[in-house]
Amino acid sequence: MTTPAGWYDDGSGNRRWWDGLSWTEHVVTGHPAAVTESEVTTSTAEDAHVAADPTAPAAATDPGVPTTAATGQPLGTVADLEPAPFAPPYTLAHQMPASPAGTVPSNGAISAPYGGYPAASWPTPSTPQARPGVPVVGIIGLAAVVIGVVCACIPVIAIAGWALLAVGFVMSLVSLFLRGRKWPGITGLALAVIGAVLAAAVSLLLLAATSSDGASSAIPSERPTDGGTSTERPDPSAIEGAEMTNFADLEVGDCLPLVVYDEDELVFELPVVPCEQPHTDEVFFIYDVEDGEFPGDDALTETSWNGCYEAFQAYVGTSYEASELDFYNYQPTKGTWIREGDRTVQCILFSYDDVTGTLRDSGR
Repeated sequence: MTTPAGWYDDGSGNRRWWDGLSWTEHVVTGHPAAVTESEVTTSTAEDAHVAADPTAPAAATDPGVPTTAATGQPLGTVADLEPAPFAPPYTLAHQMPASPAGTVPSNGAISAPYGGYPAASWPTPSTPQARPGVPVVGIIGLAAVVIGVVCACIPVIAIAGWALLAVGFVMSLVSLFLRGRKWPGITGLALAVIGAVLAAAVSLLLLAATSSDGASSAIPSERPTDGGTSTERPDPSAIEGAEMTNFADLEVGDCLPLVVYDEDELVFELPVVPCEQPHTDEVFFIYDVEDGEFPGDDALTETSWNGCYEAFQAYVGTSYEASELDFYNYQPTKGTWIREGDRTVQCILFSYDDVTGTLRDSGR
C-alpha cells in the first residue's frame, strides 16, 4: 500500500509535494514569525517616503537580516506572507483551473498548462474462445449404433442390424480422435458393446425357442391306429418302396403309408410310396397361408384346417360330411415360420383301410 499524493511535512519544517512515489522539488516554506504592527507601520512609512522622493537614498538594511533576491526586502515582510499560488504537479490538463481570457503574466511570459499523464482507458473484455463443436462422425456413429441394436434384435433383419452395429462402433471410435466434444463417441462405443450383448442374447433365446418347436405336425382329426399297444414303431425309411421326402418337396397326389407319430415328435420328412402299393394317406392340397407375424399355433391350425376343408370336395368328388375319408394337415411351426419363412400347409387325405391307387375323384 502506498501513501497517496499530497502535501506532507518533509522533516525540515517545510511542506513538500509527494506524488505517490517520491518527493518532488515543489516546497512550501513554513510561515515566519508574526510581524508586529509597529514594524508594519514603519515599513509603510518608509515605502511612502521612497515613493514621494525617488532620489532619496534607500534605507539601510541590516546586513544580518536576510533579504529576498527579487525585491531586496528583508524576509518576514508582508509580501513574504502570501506565497504565489501553486498547482499540484501531475494534474490532468482538463482539471487545471482556466485562466481568465486575455490575461498575461506580469513578466510577459505565457505559461503553458502543465501536461499531466493521459487518462487510462477502460480495459476491453477479452474475446471468449469458441466452444468446441460436436463432430458429425460421432453423431452418425451413435445413430448407426442405436439403429443397429434395434435391427439386430429382429431375426428377419438381424444381419443388417449387426452390420450397422459394426459401422457405428468404428465411426464412434474414429470420432474420439477428432477435435470437438467426445461424448457422442464414448456413448456410441458403450451402447455398441451393450447392444451387441443384448442382440446376441435375443438371438440365442429365439434360436432355442424355434429349435424346441421343430417341424411337428398338427392333426385336427383322429388318425387310425392298428390296434396294437406296442410303442415300438418301424423305421419309415425301412418301408418297402418308400422314399423319404422333405415337406418342401411333397406334391399333390403323393401317396403315404400309415405311420403313427407322437404328438410332440419332430417330423422333418415323410415316406412316399407308389400309389399302386397299399397305402392309407394321400396329399390332396398344398397352399400358403397369409404372410405376416406368426399368428400362434391354435389360430394357424384353424386357418389350415379351413383351407383344407374347402379343397376336400374338389379333390375327392364328394363333400367332407358325406365322405368316408378324413384329412389332416402339416403346418408351419413358429420356428420354421420365423427362421425359414415357411408359410406352406400340406393337406393329406387318409383312409381307415389300406387302399391301392389314387383317391382323386374316388367319391368315397
